[in-house]
Amino acid sequence: MSIELTEKAKNWQKLCAGEDYCHPDFNAVINKVLGHLPSYHRKQWEFVVIYLNLLQSGKLNTDAVGASFGAGREPLIYIITRLVKSFMATDLYIYNTGWATAKVERDVSCRDFVLELAADDFPKEKLIVQEMDMRKLDMPDSSLDFCYSSCAFEHIGVHEDFVSHLREVKRVLKDDGVYVMTTEHLFMHETMAIKGNYKFSLDTLLAIFNDADFYPDAEFDNTLKLSHLNKPRPELAALNNITNEMLNLFPGLILQKNGMPYTSSCFVFRKSNRKEGFYLKESDNSAIEDFLSRSSKKALINTYGKYCSLDPFARLKKDIKTNMSDHLEYLVENHEKYFGAMKTGGGNFAFTEFIHFSNFSFKFVVSIKLAKEQKILVKLLEVDQLTNERQMIDSSKVKFVGHKTISFEHKAKKNKVYAVSVGLVKQSKLTLENLHIDVKIIDV
Repeated sequence: MSIELTEKAKNWQKLCAGEDYCHPDFNAVINKVLGHLPSYHRKQWEFVVIYLNLLQSGKLNTDAVGASFGAGREPLIYIITRLVKSFMATDLYIYNTGWATAKVERDVSCRDFVLELAADDFPKEKLIVQEMDMRKLDMPDSSLDFCYSSCAFEHIGVHEDFVSHLREVKRVLKDDGVYVMTTEHLFMHETMAIKGNYKFSLDTLLAIFNDADFYPDAEFDNTLKLSHLNKPRPELAALNNITNEMLNLFPGLILQKNGMPYTSSCFVFRKSNRKEGFYLKESDNSAIEDFLSRSSKKALINTYGKYCSLDPFARLKKDIKTNMSDHLEYLVENHEKYFGAMKTGGGNFAFTEFIHFSNFSFKFVVSIKLAKEQKILVKLLEVDQLTNERQMIDSSKVKFVGHKTISFEHKAKKNKVYAVSVGLVKQSKLTLENLHIDVKIIDV
C-alpha cells in the first residue's frame, strides 16, 4: 500500500529523533504501510524514513527497478516489491552466516528462504533474491532506478570496504537513480572502528563519501529536541537477571555502547550530487551534547547509586561477549567468529560486563565461597571506550577456603569502562559454592 504525502515535503535525510513520530507522513507509513503501532525503536524509524525518501523521490512506481543490500527478510522487501516493476533482495544468504536474518539452511534456496514470510497474494514473479557481497555488486552498470540499505553499511568491514560499496552503488544506479542508506551515528565521540560493527562520527562518514566520490543530498538535519524520547537508553546488561526482553521495554531511539550515545542516521545519494553542496542544518550541538551527557549521568546514578548485583558471568556468555550485543535479536549462536570481539581472557570463571561510570568513583565488592582451599586471582579491568584496549588496574591474589570478600575502589575516567574478572591461578577443579559481585557509585 502507498500513501499520499502532505503538501509540505520534509527533509528525511537526518538523525533518528523522537519528534519524527509526530509527523503525519511518518505515522501514515507506520500505520498504513508497515501495519504497525509506533514502537519508538530505531529499526522501525529506519524502515519508515527509507520508504519516505523513496516515495518523495518518485521511485516507488510500476516502471521502477530497485534493490536492497543486506536485506535479510526485512519488511520493506514485501512492501516495495508490490509497488515497482521488479525488485532484488541481496544479502550473504548462506548457512554459516552470523546473521539469523540471512541464515539459510543448506537444502533451502535463498529465494525460498525470503518467500517463507511472504503473504499468499505476494507477486513472487517480481522478486529476485540473490546472495551478494555489498563490496562487489553483481549487477550491470546503470541498471537500478533506486536501492537502499537499512543499517547494513557499518557491518561491511573497514574503510576500504565502505568506499568500495559506495562506488559500486554509484556504478549500478541510473543517472537519475537514488540510494537511501541508514547507518549508525555516534554522538560526542570519534568513530568506534570495530571491524564488522562500526559506529560512525559524521566526519568519518563524510570522509568515506569523499573517497567514494559519491555524495548525499545537500542538507543533513542533525537537530535533536531535548525530550524524554531522545534520552539515551540506560545500559543495564551488566545487571543480574536482566534479559533482552527487559532491555527492549525501554525506548530504543538513542542507545548507548560503553557509555557512548548513538542512533541511526539516513542519507540520500544521487549521481548528480556534488561534494560542495553538503551542509548541516543549524543545530545547537553543545546543548545536545550537554543533554545527552546529563541524561546518561542521571541514569547511572539511578542505576548504581546503591549496591547493584551484577551478572558474574556476563562476558563469558556467547550472546554477550562481542561488540554485537546491541544486535542480539538478529544473531545466531556462533556469531562471534564473524564480528570483532573483545577477548575475555582464559582461565576466568567469572567476568562481568563492562560498565561506564562517567567520572564517578565506584566500588566493586566480590564475595566468594569455596568448598576447599584454592588460589584465585580477582582483577579490576579498565578498557578504552573506542578501541577496546584493556589493562588490569588492580588485582588481588588470595588462597583460602570458606568465605572471602575482596573489594576495589577506583575513580573512573570518562573515556573508560570497567569490569571485574575472577579466575583460578592454577588449573584445577573449581569448588565454588557461592559468588556475588556487587557495585556502587560512592561519590553521588
